[in-house]
Amino acid sequence: MRKIFILFAVVSVMGMMAFSGCDIGDPNTVTFDANGGTGEMEPQTFNGSVKKYLSHNKFTREGFAFAEWNTIPDGTGVRYKDGQEISISDDMTLYAQWAHLYTVAFEANGGTGTMQDQTFTEGVEQAIATNAFTREGYSFSGWDTVPGGDNVLYVDAQKIKITADMTLYAKWTESAPVPVDIVVTFNANGGTGTMQPQTFQSGVRQDLSPNAFTREGHSFVKWTTVADGSGLFYYDEQDIVIYESMTLYAQWRSNGGTQDEGQLNGHAYVDLGLPSGLKWATCNVGATVPEGHGDPVAWGETASKYSYYWDNYAHCNNAYDALTKYCNMSYYGDNGYVDNLTTLESVDDAATARWGAGWRMPTRNDMDELFDNCTRTAVTQGGVAGYKFTGPNGNSIFLPANGYRYLENVVEDNTCYYWTSSLYTANEPNLAYCLIVGPENSYVNISYRCRGLLVRAVCSPAK
Repeated sequence: MRKIFILFAVVSVMGMMAFSGCDIGDPNTVTFDANGGTGEMEPQTFNGSVKKYLSHNKFTREGFAFAEWNTIPDGTGVRYKDGQEISISDDMTLYAQWAHLYTVAFEANGGTGTMQDQTFTEGVEQAIATNAFTREGYSFSGWDTVPGGDNVLYVDAQKIKITADMTLYAKWTESAPVPVDIVVTFNANGGTGTMQPQTFQSGVRQDLSPNAFTREGHSFVKWTTVADGSGLFYYDEQDIVIYESMTLYAQWRSNGGTQDEGQLNGHAYVDLGLPSGLKWATCNVGATVPEGHGDPVAWGETASKYSYYWDNYAHCNNAYDALTKYCNMSYYGDNGYVDNLTTLESVDDAATARWGAGWRMPTRNDMDELFDNCTRTAVTQGGVAGYKFTGPNGNSIFLPANGYRYLENVVEDNTCYYWTSSLYTANEPNLAYCLIVGPENSYVNISYRCRGLLVRAVCSPAK
């Protein structure tokens, strides 16, 4: 009997010790507040340090989505996720936090089909709905926020965050036409001989047949689309792209006349009768006809691009006063860089890089000579507005007006802006000389190097 009593006492003491070590504390209550929303949620009881999952939110609020819980109504307190596992040591109230809901509407913008509006939650990245519109003869290229915009702001299904309702307009790119057979017919235009019509496919680049006509006492110069020499012109065996049938008329020059036209590396030039004897290209760099605008380039760069600014300019470190080449003032150089180069090197000359040795961009002096010795006339040639420069010998070149590029924009598209290869050295080497000819001003002036201007090349071919 004594042994049984002792055993019971030991078990009782051990049981009390075990119960004391597992004390879970007094119960505490979590109260849920809709904080602008509607609905009801029962308070939730927690037992001291024992972890437990928060009740899932049941509140709603029109125009908003539930985001999280917070211990302070304005969201500046302790944050908890919906259904988060927590333990608490005191009663507390959790306030629902709400995020705005925004609507994205979709417009076909010339296309057909339907797309449902899409709901976005403020601050939450979400993929734009996949495009469901179609447009005959066009391919979908992305979305813009204005119907007539020139930019693609979002690609299909791009993930974005928004802070307001918006409408997205489909952007379309015209599909390449299906090639069809078209014919180029050749007319001797005073000459003799025969040439078979030449078959082209629309939109496909091809060389013209070599001229087979002759004319006594004359040399063949070029082809034109009008018998009197006006209209578009092409040189013998020129690589061209056309989209409709046409007739080309041979143009002739008397052998007793002056040699005023020729080619260098496959690119045509004209002698304007300038004092220096310098020859000017008949087309812009990047163009194949005089009316073509060609490729705008930043000064010292050789290829065109989508946007023109200091943050992507080749010869600076992301800023106008951090030049890394062609700098004569330390204030504008990157970490005081100075190289005193004032004329583009051939590697940075768009004309040389694109058309080969012998061609170059005109210097400031070359551009002054053109400007001072030629008459300028505003004309429209081949449907393109620009200016005709007629030299002392009566020959001329046409400079299409297409403004300059700044960021993604075209500025002053009724004005000619053409680079020289000469740096502006007076006080701001982030500028370079250029030709400006327009309805308001005409002169050789300066422009910021990061801008995109057109290039008309010059050469001095061997006689």
